[in-house]
Amino acid sequence: MPAFPEDLRKPADEALARTATDPCGPAPNWVEAEYAEQWQAVLARLRAVLVPPPTTSASDAARPARRAR
Repeated sequence: MPAFPEDLRKPADEALARTATDPCGPAPNWVEAEYAEQWQAVLARLRAVLVPPPTTSASDAARPARRAR
């Protein structure tokens, strides 16, 4: 995948989120009901690429895990 400018990641993610939830948008009007779940999954994958989960730093990785009591 080509490099995506950092300053565009958040606006692109927000646009995809609005597209997926807009009652007048593509979800109810452009996507056939039988493909809606697949379409939502594709949007989720795109959003994951745009805003990747936070990475752990080297100092976080070196800390021992806390035990639940």
